[in-house]
Amino acid sequence: MNNIDKEYLRKLINDIEEAINIILEDTSKPFEMLIRSERSEVRYYIVVLVEALIALCYHIIRRKYGVKPMTPFQTFNVLVEKHLIKPDEFDDFVKLVRLRNLLVHRYWIVNDKLIYDNIKKNFSKVKSFLERVRHEFGI
Repeated sequence: MNNIDKEYLRKLINDIEEAINIILEDTSKPFEMLIRSERSEVRYYIVVLVEALIALCYHIIRRKYGVKPMTPFQTFNVLVEKHLIKPDEFDDFVKLVRLRNLLVHRYWIVNDKLIYDNIKKNFSKVKSFLERVRHEFGI
């Protein structure tokens, strides 16, 4: 059952880290100084980050545990049960998925200032999870 594709995991981890770096670079200046294209880029890379995070988690639980979840939330729950995701990381990941859903499906109600303020808190829980995945799968 353990036919994890390490190259695929490595690519997804790199995509997530690149997205985080771009988001943090774009938000390194005051919100009022961001031009429209930078705000749009932040939105885009949040979607990229979340899509890659979901794909990473799906791959792990399908390939390592043989579980076929129906939603990202089920995926994250399984990884909490398997101790690969910590409960506080689960909460952050759920918030990220919900933000992604807003950006994709209800983009007109998104408040860029709120996104900016929350991003400024950093992505430490995502980074911690990625380190755990690297360690767990020898990447």
